[in-house]
This record gives sequence, C-alpha cells and structure tokens, in this order.
Amino acid sequence: MKNCLIYGAIMKKNIIIIIINTIILFGIVGIIVNLSPLIEKPLTAFSLSILKLGSPALIYNNAKATFSNSSSAVEENTTNTVPEEEKSVMNSISAKDSKDYTDIQQTPSDIVRLMNKAKKTTTKSKSKGKTSEEAYQGGGTIVSYGNLQIQTKIPKSFYSPNIKALLSQGSDLTIYDKSKPTILIYHSHTTEAYSLLDTGYYISSDARSNNSARNMVRVGDDLTAYLEKQGFNVIHDRTIHDKDYTKSYDSSRATIEKYLEQYPSIEVTIDVHRDDITYSNKTKVKPTAKINGKKAARMMIISGCEYNRVKNFPDWEENLKFDLQVQNKVNELYPGLMRPILFSERKYNMYETHYSFLLEVGTDANTLDEACYSARMFGNALGQLLNEKYVKE
Repeated sequence: MKNCLIYGAIMKKNIIIIIINTIILFGIVGIIVNLSPLIEKPLTAFSLSILKLGSPALIYNNAKATFSNSSSAVEENTTNTVPEEEKSVMNSISAKDSKDYTDIQQTPSDIVRLMNKAKKTTTKSKSKGKTSEEAYQGGGTIVSYGNLQIQTKIPKSFYSPNIKALLSQGSDLTIYDKSKPTILIYHSHTTEAYSLLDTGYYISSDARSNNSARNMVRVGDDLTAYLEKQGFNVIHDRTIHDKDYTKSYDSSRATIEKYLEQYPSIEVTIDVHRDDITYSNKTKVKPTAKINGKKAARMMIISGCEYNRVKNFPDWEENLKFDLQVQNKVNELYPGLMRPILFSERKYNMYETHYSFLLEVGTDANTLDEACYSARMFGNALGQLLNEKYVKE
C-alpha cells in the first residue's frame, strides 16, 4: 500500500511537470510564430522539429502551413525562377495583400513608400529628356464602330475588321468552374518598369528593374487582386523571362505551356507589358487619361493574326473576337482608359489559347502608381465581363 502511494505521488508529480513543460513549449512556439517575419529562416526548421517531438501530427501540419505562408508573403522574388513553395499556391496575391485596395483609386502603401524615397533622390540633373502627356494612338488605319477602335496595320486587301459583326458573333469562351485556375497572368518582359514620380522628365535607370516591387510583376499583382475580388482563381507567374531579351517569348512560352499542362482549366492568358514610345527629340510619350479624377496609364490590347511572316496561327480571329469583348467592357466602365486595339502581323504567344492577348500598360514615362491604377480598373472590368457572359456554373 505504501509503495502504491509513493508511486501515485511520483506519477502526479510527473503529470504536473508534463503539463508545465507543455505550456512552456507552446509559449515558445507562439513567440517564434510572432517573430517569424524577422527570424523565420533560421528558426523554422528548429521550431517544427520541437513540434514534431512533442505535438500531435495535426498541430505540426498547421504550424508548418503557418511558417510557409509567412515566408512566401515576406520574401520578394527577384530571381528568374519561381520558389518551390510558391509553385504550389500558383503565386497569386494573397487575401491579406488585397485588403489594401478597398478604394480602387487609392495608392497602395508600398508604392507610397517608394514615391517618398524617390523624392529624396530624384533630381532633374539625372534626366535624359522630357515626357509628353497625351492620349497617343500611334500609326496605322483606324477602324471604328461606336466607342470601339482598331488600329490595323494589316492591308485591307487581306483583312478588314468588321467590328460590328465580330461583336455580334461574340466569343465561344465558357468557364464552368472559376474556383479552378482560369486566368494566367505572366510577363515576357518582366523587368520593364516605370517612373516613380510625375515630374515632366524621365530618368533612364527607371525603365528597367529586377525588383518585383518596381517592375511588371507589381502591376500584375494589382490586376490579379481585382480579378480575385470577382471570384476567379488566378495564376500570376513572376518569372523573369527577359534575362536574354531576344529569347523572352521562347522563355514565356515554356512557362505558359507548363501551366496549361498542369491546369487544363486555364482559358485566359494575359502577357502584361508596358510600352516605350520615344520621339526623335528624345521626348517620351506618357499616354495618360484622367479616370474619376485620378491619372491613369492608357492601356492597349495587342491582337495578332496569321499574315505574311507570321505562320501557324490559324484561329487568330477567335482571339480578336474575345479582345473586342474585353475592350468594349473596359470602355463601358472606364471611358478613355484604352487606346485602340493594335491589330497586326504578330503572334507572340497568343496562339496558346483562343482567349490570349498582350496588354500594354502605359509606357516607362508613366508612373508606377498610374500603371497599377489602370491594372486595377482593367481587372475589375475583365472580371465583370467574365462573370456576366462566360461563367456557366
């Protein structure tokens, strides 16, 4: 009996020790989780090992997910490859990033910080020329119907766009489940970038950047966020495809085909760029529209066709039909935002699906704020169009 009492006392003591150690353990883990943005890399593996030793599998898996999400949110991808942990979540902007955009006209806080930093270092002595703020349409023959315009560089003898007929025929796109990856956003010329300040002059070093907070990836982030607000599952690929500029489209084609094989549900692919228009006197064109009182970078859809040197693009007219539907919706919501659709003997990677196009967002003379504002409006309009006409859930 005495031995039993002694044994019971020992067991009670051991249980109390286990409880105390468990409380301490979870306290340590809580501290690590809260400090993870600062010390995540060194401590992640250590913390997970502790959890593995003393916690059920469910707790371990939940903690692992927490650390993975934190890591992908804090790290900035400025390489030409997609980190392994981002491949599985398809690089789409997270919900917590989207909450900054409650007002479509609001300048995101990260861009405000970049602008404030630029104000301290930007001087006119560094400028290479002036910028000219104008609507700008470019050359070619303008074909119009209502508020729609196509800037065609194809001989009328080969093809003359009948906008009215193409609009009435519409697009045969059908989206059966928008919770599956439906839209792919990528950048053949990823390092294209913008001015940070609206000064009336430009600095050459602003035109290119490997920093995803400054280049086309940042514009793609806002486009992605506003499509996601409409309920679409969007893949935003952040790969730098223009390390070798001459092979940019070969590189991006490999990316597109990888995703199309992995996610057959993808229908719409958008190659997001910015333009570069420089006059002979070195003045750069800054295509600008004022939408609801705020400056925006004018945008242009490029739609190609099989003509002359362009081969193996037999279904190009299907792309043009879809492009007109998109242009029409953006014009309806945001008059003046779009330049005429550029229709020419180009292919790029538009032949990969019937609903693929290249989107030029302003030029390097526009500001990053103007470009991202335009991307948000475009994403809002495209999302509305897809929901109204093409989602059949």
